[in-house]
Amino acid sequence: MLKTALTAAAALSIPGVGLTIASERLIRPRIFYSGDWHPDPPDAVNWPHEEAHIYTADGLELQGWFFKQPTPSPTILFMHGTSYNASDMWVTEERAVSFHNFMRDIRASFFVFDYRGYGKNGGTTTEEGTYTDAAAALAWLYARDDVDPAQIFFYGFSLGTGVAAGLAVREPSAGLILRAPFTSVKGIAVGRFPRLNPLFTVAPWLPLTNFNTLAKISRYDGPLLVMHGEHDKTVPEYMGQQVFEAAPGPKRYVMFPAKGHTDVEAELVVPPITQFIDDVLAGSLQRDQSRARIEADAVEADAAL
Repeated sequence: MLKTALTAAAALSIPGVGLTIASERLIRPRIFYSGDWHPDPPDAVNWPHEEAHIYTADGLELQGWFFKQPTPSPTILFMHGTSYNASDMWVTEERAVSFHNFMRDIRASFFVFDYRGYGKNGGTTTEEGTYTDAAAALAWLYARDDVDPAQIFFYGFSLGTGVAAGLAVREPSAGLILRAPFTSVKGIAVGRFPRLNPLFTVAPWLPLTNFNTLAKISRYDGPLLVMHGEHDKTVPEYMGQQVFEAAPGPKRYVMFPAKGHTDVEAELVVPPITQFIDDVLAGSLQRDQSRARIEADAVEADAAL
């Protein structure tokens, strides 16, 4: 209790406020940056779709795209990574074909949206803002008669794993899917730049933008699927293992041998996702699931799925 009070006092002091502002100015641009947005609609995917106009609790309008299966099916709410936006999935012919094949094989409807400050959306991206945006996207799905609220799965990739985990401890879901999850922004920063350790020692409240997935996942007791590339240099694979181990509920871990962060082809992720969804809906996912290795020869480039 005393330690917490002292930390709070330090954070609110003039040097503490100055250090916090400097830290956020340094970190946020390196966490939140959208890739080039392409205004063309996803017609090239050749899959039934509609544009979503999503309204957040704090008054922003966001863009999303809903890809619907022809028969009743579960729904995946997807949260993309930091350097992406929704249009990346169909910006080239190869990616559009890959996404079409993903939709053909995944046997679930798919909803992708852009956070504030991403794609065509206005606003400034913040950690809390991404949670608000994800909650608004979920509310958009809840309002549809053709979506079963009890069969909505949250799926995050890279930065999106932090958003998805944050949403999962606030809102109910059928299950949580994390590909390349990180433990926290602080964990990533210390791993890459060990010299930051003294800074975090004297200023343990930093960074404010932290996406502490490790702490959140310990409070999530629903079904969990973690997928990670063995040779991921952006988010080390051991972080995926730590997130998996911290989860108390029924769970499954899939590792892609010899794969990194952005070279896991879309067709590689389909089998573990469809098996996970099937097992969750059948009630057969166990708490003691062992790790699995997925090896396959894939063709198309990763579409950040």
